[in-house]
Amino acid sequence: MNTAFSNNITYLRKERGISQKQASDDLGISQSLLSHYEKGIRECGLDFVVKAADYYNVTCDYLLGRVAERSTALSSPAPQTAVQTSLTSKKHILENANCKIIQNTIDFIYSLLNEIKNREVTKYSSEILMTEIYSLIRTLYKINPKNDETLFLVPTNGCHAFINSHKEYKTAKLTETVHRLSKSRKFANKPDLSYEIIMENYADIAGSVLNVIHNTEKNIRR
Repeated sequence: MNTAFSNNITYLRKERGISQKQASDDLGISQSLLSHYEKGIRECGLDFVVKAADYYNVTCDYLLGRVAERSTALSSPAPQTAVQTSLTSKKHILENANCKIIQNTIDFIYSLLNEIKNREVTKYSSEILMTEIYSLIRTLYKINPKNDETLFLVPTNGCHAFINSHKEYKTAKLTETVHRLSKSRKFANKPDLSYEIIMENYADIAGSVLNVIHNTEKNIRR
């Protein structure tokens, strides 16, 4: 089971103020087994995922970290034929979920920037994000060879070399600024962050943030 699942069932239990003993009794498993699920030591079966989703009144997709919303709104497409629902709708749901997760994570980043209140940090962070988006636009634009490249000032040949160079430069500037501020005793706007703080202070979007962290780390480590 992925890390998002263990994080989410732990957070939902604590959010309700329920002890591990009570939750395990209600879910029909031992406290030690629930503890293993919450710590990610053991993997549960799909039947437990469904049971936990019903118990906490959330969707299975939310528990697994696939969507940011707890309700069934995003996971309940309009009735179609069985074949259509099992193929087309699921792809559409996943695409919408990924879009929402990215939007929520960007909201989280700008919440941190607003708390840090440093012009350089905000400037470099924004430029890095815009460069990443620009890079994707340039890549997707080329899917049709007939698309007019005069839209862009930077020539196609060597485009991504320029992009990577610019991004590395801005990342270096951001890293340098963050390091300087972290060492400064006069700079007080240093956000306290941890799993518990993110889950408490950013409850509506915490699932998205953790999803991005865990899935990206999983892809990096492949």
